[in-house]
Amino acid sequence: MEWAAQAAMTRDLPLALLYATRFTGPLVDDGYPIGEVEAAGHEILNAAKAQVADRFPDLVCTTEFAHEDPAAALVDASAQAALVVVGNRGHGGFHDLLLGSTSLHTAMHAYGPVAVVRPTVARDGGAAGRIVVGVDGSEHGRVALQLAFAEAQLTGRPITAAYAYVGTLTGYRSPFMPHVPDPETERQRAADFLAGELRFWRAQHPSVGVDEVVTPGSASAVLVRLSRGAHLAVVGSRGRGGFAGLMFGSTGHALIHHAGCPVLVAHHPK
Repeated sequence: MEWAAQAAMTRDLPLALLYATRFTGPLVDDGYPIGEVEAAGHEILNAAKAQVADRFPDLVCTTEFAHEDPAAALVDASAQAALVVVGNRGHGGFHDLLLGSTSLHTAMHAYGPVAVVRPTVARDGGAAGRIVVGVDGSEHGRVALQLAFAEAQLTGRPITAAYAYVGTLTGYRSPFMPHVPDPETERQRAADFLAGELRFWRAQHPSVGVDEVVTPGSASAVLVRLSRGAHLAVVGSRGRGGFAGLMFGSTGHALIHHAGCPVLVAHHPK
Protein backbone atom coordinates (compact mmCIF):
# COMPACT_ATOMS: atom_id res chain seq x y z
CA MET A 1 0.00 0.00 0.00
CA GLU A 2 2.82 2.40 0.80
CA TRP A 3 4.41 1.67 -2.60
CA ALA A 4 1.09 2.51 -4.31
CA ALA A 5 0.73 5.71 -2.32
CA GLN A 6 4.23 6.82 -3.24
CA ALA A 7 3.54 6.04 -6.90
CA ALA A 8 0.36 8.15 -6.75
CA MET A 9 2.27 11.04 -5.18
CA THR A 10 4.96 10.84 -7.86
CA ARG A 11 2.31 11.00 -10.59
CA ASP A 12 0.23 13.67 -8.81
CA LEU A 13 -2.80 11.36 -8.98
CA PRO A 14 -5.33 10.20 -6.35
CA LEU A 15 -5.04 6.75 -4.79
CA ALA A 16 -8.02 4.36 -4.89
CA LEU A 17 -8.06 1.51 -2.36
CA LEU A 18 -10.11 -1.47 -3.51
CA TYR A 19 -11.44 -4.31 -1.35
CA ALA A 20 -13.24 -7.07 -3.22
CA THR A 21 -14.69 -10.37 -2.10
CA ARG A 22 -16.77 -12.97 -3.87
CA PHE A 23 -19.19 -13.87 -1.08
CA THR A 24 -20.79 -17.27 -1.78
CA GLY A 25 -23.28 -17.28 1.09
CA PRO A 26 -26.87 -15.99 1.09
CA LEU A 27 -27.13 -12.23 0.58
CA VAL A 28 -29.41 -11.73 3.57
CA ASP A 29 -29.33 -9.89 6.87
CA ASP A 30 -29.40 -12.92 9.16
CA GLY A 31 -27.21 -15.94 9.72
CA TYR A 32 -23.85 -15.10 8.08
CA PRO A 33 -25.06 -11.99 6.26
CA ILE A 34 -23.69 -9.82 3.55
CA GLY A 35 -23.94 -6.95 6.01
CA GLU A 36 -21.20 -8.47 8.15
CA VAL A 37 -19.03 -9.09 5.10
CA GLU A 38 -19.42 -5.47 4.01
CA ALA A 39 -18.78 -4.18 7.51
CA ALA A 40 -15.54 -6.15 7.74
CA GLY A 41 -14.44 -4.96 4.30
CA HIS A 42 -15.17 -1.33 5.06
CA GLU A 43 -13.34 -1.63 8.38
CA ILE A 44 -10.25 -2.86 6.52
CA LEU A 45 -10.58 -0.06 3.94
CA ASN A 46 -10.99 2.63 6.61
CA ALA A 47 -7.94 1.39 8.50
CA ALA A 48 -5.90 1.39 5.31
CA LYS A 49 -7.09 4.88 4.39
CA ALA A 50 -6.12 6.13 7.85
CA GLN A 51 -2.62 4.72 7.40
CA VAL A 52 -2.31 6.48 4.05
CA ALA A 53 -3.53 9.78 5.54
CA ASP A 54 -1.00 9.50 8.36
CA ARG A 55 1.92 8.77 6.02
CA PHE A 56 0.84 10.88 3.02
CA PRO A 57 -1.39 13.70 4.35
CA ASP A 58 -1.50 15.55 1.01
CA LEU A 59 -2.61 12.53 -1.03
CA VAL A 60 -6.25 12.27 -2.08
CA CYS A 61 -7.39 8.75 -1.21
CA THR A 62 -10.72 7.04 -1.89
CA THR A 63 -12.04 3.57 -1.07
CA GLU A 64 -14.25 1.10 -2.90
CA PHE A 65 -15.89 -2.15 -1.83
CA ALA A 66 -16.84 -4.66 -4.54
CA HIS A 67 -18.88 -7.88 -4.36
CA GLU A 68 -16.72 -9.50 -7.01
CA ASP A 69 -13.82 -11.87 -7.42
CA PRO A 70 -10.76 -9.79 -6.42
CA ALA A 71 -8.87 -10.53 -9.63
CA ALA A 72 -11.87 -9.65 -11.79
CA ALA A 73 -12.43 -6.45 -9.80
CA LEU A 74 -8.82 -5.37 -10.27
CA VAL A 75 -8.90 -6.11 -14.00
CA ASP A 76 -12.13 -4.12 -14.33
CA ALA A 77 -10.58 -1.22 -12.39
CA SER A 78 -7.49 -1.30 -14.61
CA ALA A 79 -9.53 -0.08 -17.58
CA GLN A 80 -9.68 3.38 -15.96
CA ALA A 81 -6.54 3.35 -13.80
CA ALA A 82 -3.16 4.86 -14.62
CA LEU A 83 -1.56 2.01 -12.65
CA VAL A 84 -2.74 -1.03 -10.69
CA VAL A 85 -0.61 -2.13 -7.74
CA VAL A 86 -0.75 -5.64 -6.26
CA GLY A 87 1.33 -7.56 -3.75
CA ASN A 88 3.39 -10.62 -4.53
CA ARG A 89 1.74 -13.02 -2.08
CA GLY A 90 -1.81 -14.21 -1.50
CA HIS A 91 -3.56 -15.68 1.52
CA GLY A 92 -2.65 -19.30 0.96
CA GLY A 93 -3.18 -22.31 -1.22
CA PHE A 94 -0.94 -23.97 -3.77
CA HIS A 95 -1.10 -21.11 -6.27
CA ASP A 96 0.16 -18.66 -3.66
CA LEU A 97 3.50 -20.36 -3.06
CA LEU A 98 5.36 -17.98 -5.38
CA LEU A 99 2.82 -15.35 -6.37
CA GLY A 100 -0.75 -14.79 -5.25
CA SER A 101 -3.24 -16.05 -7.83
CA THR A 102 -5.04 -12.68 -7.75
CA SER A 103 -1.80 -10.84 -8.50
CA LEU A 104 -0.90 -13.24 -11.30
CA HIS A 105 -4.33 -12.99 -12.94
CA THR A 106 -4.25 -9.20 -12.72
CA ALA A 107 -0.74 -8.98 -14.16
CA MET A 108 -1.77 -11.21 -17.06
CA HIS A 109 -5.13 -9.67 -17.99
CA ALA A 110 -5.12 -6.00 -16.96
CA TYR A 111 -5.86 -3.27 -19.49
CA GLY A 112 -2.95 -1.12 -18.35
CA PRO A 113 0.32 -1.30 -16.43
CA VAL A 114 0.45 -3.44 -13.29
CA ALA A 115 3.05 -3.14 -10.55
CA VAL A 116 3.78 -6.35 -8.63
CA VAL A 117 5.44 -5.18 -5.43
CA ARG A 118 8.18 -7.63 -4.57
CA PRO A 119 10.76 -7.06 -1.80
CA THR A 120 14.00 -5.48 -2.92
CA VAL A 121 17.03 -7.74 -2.49
CA ALA A 122 19.99 -5.70 -1.27
CA ARG A 123 22.88 -5.68 -3.68
CA ASP A 124 25.71 -3.27 -4.38
CA GLY A 125 26.85 -2.33 -7.87
CA GLY A 126 25.33 -3.45 -11.15
CA ALA A 127 21.81 -2.11 -11.58
CA ALA A 128 21.31 -1.15 -7.93
CA GLY A 129 18.76 1.66 -7.62
CA ARG A 130 18.16 1.71 -11.37
CA ILE A 131 15.22 0.80 -13.64
CA VAL A 132 15.92 -2.46 -15.45
CA VAL A 133 14.25 -3.28 -18.76
CA GLY A 134 14.75 -6.10 -21.22
CA VAL A 135 14.96 -5.40 -24.95
CA ASP A 136 13.96 -8.06 -27.50
CA GLY A 137 12.66 -6.14 -30.50
CA SER A 138 9.07 -7.38 -30.10
CA GLU A 139 6.03 -5.12 -30.12
CA HIS A 140 5.33 -5.80 -26.45
CA GLY A 141 9.01 -5.35 -25.63
CA ARG A 142 8.91 -1.88 -27.15
CA VAL A 143 5.85 -1.02 -25.03
CA ALA A 144 7.92 -2.03 -21.98
CA LEU A 145 10.78 0.13 -23.21
CA GLN A 146 8.47 3.13 -23.59
CA LEU A 147 7.12 2.61 -20.06
CA ALA A 148 10.62 2.21 -18.60
CA PHE A 149 11.73 5.55 -20.03
CA ALA A 150 8.53 7.22 -18.79
CA GLU A 151 9.18 5.86 -15.27
CA ALA A 152 12.79 7.01 -15.43
CA GLN A 153 11.66 10.51 -16.42
CA LEU A 154 9.15 10.56 -13.55
CA THR A 155 11.49 9.30 -10.86
CA GLY A 156 14.81 10.73 -12.04
CA ARG A 157 16.40 7.29 -12.02
CA PRO A 158 18.73 5.89 -14.69
CA ILE A 159 17.96 2.85 -16.83
CA THR A 160 19.80 -0.41 -17.38
CA ALA A 161 18.63 -1.79 -20.74
CA ALA A 162 19.60 -5.42 -21.32
CA TYR A 163 19.62 -7.57 -24.44
CA ALA A 164 20.31 -11.26 -23.82
CA TYR A 165 21.20 -13.21 -26.92
CA VAL A 166 21.94 -16.88 -27.52
CA GLY A 167 25.52 -17.21 -28.75
CA THR A 168 26.87 -19.39 -31.52
CA LEU A 169 28.47 -21.75 -29.01
CA THR A 170 25.03 -23.15 -28.28
CA GLY A 171 24.38 -23.90 -31.94
CA TYR A 172 21.28 -21.69 -31.94
CA ARG A 173 20.81 -18.85 -34.43
CA SER A 174 19.52 -15.53 -33.09
CA PRO A 175 16.33 -14.34 -34.86
CA PHE A 176 17.82 -10.85 -35.27
CA MET A 177 21.30 -11.62 -36.58
CA PRO A 178 22.81 -13.92 -39.20
CA HIS A 179 24.81 -16.89 -37.94
CA VAL A 180 28.41 -15.82 -37.42
CA PRO A 181 31.27 -17.99 -36.14
CA ASP A 182 33.12 -15.25 -34.25
CA PRO A 183 31.73 -14.57 -30.73
CA GLU A 184 33.12 -11.03 -30.70
CA THR A 185 31.44 -10.25 -34.00
CA GLU A 186 28.17 -11.67 -32.70
CA ARG A 187 28.47 -9.60 -29.54
CA GLN A 188 29.04 -6.45 -31.58
CA ARG A 189 26.00 -7.20 -33.71
CA ALA A 190 23.95 -7.64 -30.54
CA ALA A 191 25.28 -4.33 -29.19
CA ASP A 192 24.35 -2.60 -32.46
CA PHE A 193 20.86 -4.08 -32.26
CA LEU A 194 20.37 -2.83 -28.69
CA ALA A 195 21.67 0.63 -29.55
CA GLY A 196 19.23 0.79 -32.47
CA GLU A 197 16.27 -0.16 -30.27
CA LEU A 198 17.20 2.53 -27.75
CA ARG A 199 17.99 5.34 -30.17
CA PHE A 200 14.47 6.79 -30.43
CA TRP A 201 13.81 6.73 -26.68
CA ARG A 202 17.20 8.20 -25.85
CA ALA A 203 16.34 11.12 -28.15
CA GLN A 204 12.92 11.52 -26.52
CA HIS A 205 14.40 11.50 -22.99
CA PRO A 206 17.88 13.03 -23.25
CA SER A 207 18.11 13.61 -19.50
CA VAL A 208 17.70 9.90 -18.68
CA GLY A 209 20.95 8.05 -18.11
CA VAL A 210 21.14 4.67 -19.83
CA ASP A 211 23.52 1.75 -19.37
CA GLU A 212 23.46 -0.85 -22.14
CA VAL A 213 24.05 -4.48 -21.19
CA VAL A 214 24.61 -7.11 -23.88
CA THR A 215 25.25 -10.66 -22.77
CA PRO A 216 24.74 -14.20 -24.03
CA GLY A 217 22.28 -16.28 -22.08
CA SER A 218 18.65 -16.59 -21.10
CA ALA A 219 16.72 -13.32 -20.96
CA SER A 220 14.90 -14.52 -17.84
CA ALA A 221 18.11 -15.35 -15.98
CA VAL A 222 19.85 -12.12 -17.02
CA LEU A 223 16.93 -9.87 -16.00
CA VAL A 224 16.35 -11.65 -12.68
CA ARG A 225 20.05 -11.20 -11.87
CA LEU A 226 20.02 -7.52 -12.83
CA SER A 227 16.82 -6.91 -10.87
CA ARG A 228 18.46 -7.68 -7.53
CA GLY A 229 18.78 -4.37 -5.78
CA ALA A 230 17.17 -2.43 -8.64
CA HIS A 231 14.49 0.19 -8.09
CA LEU A 232 12.14 -1.39 -10.62
CA ALA A 233 12.13 -4.01 -13.38
CA VAL A 234 9.91 -3.40 -16.41
CA VAL A 235 8.73 -6.25 -18.62
CA GLY A 236 6.25 -6.70 -21.46
CA SER A 237 3.11 -8.73 -20.90
CA ARG A 238 3.82 -11.22 -23.67
CA GLY A 239 6.73 -13.17 -25.05
CA ARG A 240 7.90 -13.72 -28.62
CA GLY A 241 6.06 -16.96 -29.21
CA GLY A 242 5.45 -20.50 -28.16
CA PHE A 243 2.83 -21.68 -25.70
CA ALA A 244 4.18 -19.55 -22.84
CA GLY A 245 3.79 -16.45 -24.98
CA LEU A 246 0.10 -16.96 -25.65
CA MET A 247 -0.99 -15.38 -22.38
CA PHE A 248 2.13 -14.15 -20.66
CA GLY A 249 5.79 -14.29 -21.68
CA SER A 250 8.13 -16.66 -19.91
CA THR A 251 10.45 -13.75 -19.05
CA GLY A 252 7.54 -11.91 -17.45
CA HIS A 253 6.66 -15.01 -15.44
CA ALA A 254 10.24 -15.34 -14.22
CA LEU A 255 10.42 -11.71 -13.11
CA ILE A 256 7.12 -11.49 -11.26
CA HIS A 257 7.98 -14.70 -9.41
CA HIS A 258 11.69 -14.23 -8.77
CA ALA A 259 12.79 -10.59 -9.29
CA GLY A 260 14.78 -8.89 -6.57
CA CYS A 261 12.70 -5.68 -6.80
CA PRO A 262 9.17 -4.53 -7.72
CA VAL A 263 8.12 -5.46 -11.26
CA LEU A 264 6.13 -3.26 -13.63
CA VAL A 265 4.23 -5.21 -16.29
CA ALA A 266 3.57 -3.18 -19.43
CA HIS A 267 0.46 -4.00 -21.41
CA HIS A 268 -0.11 -3.08 -25.02
CA PRO A 269 -2.97 -0.52 -25.16
CA LYS A 270 -6.30 -2.31 -25.68
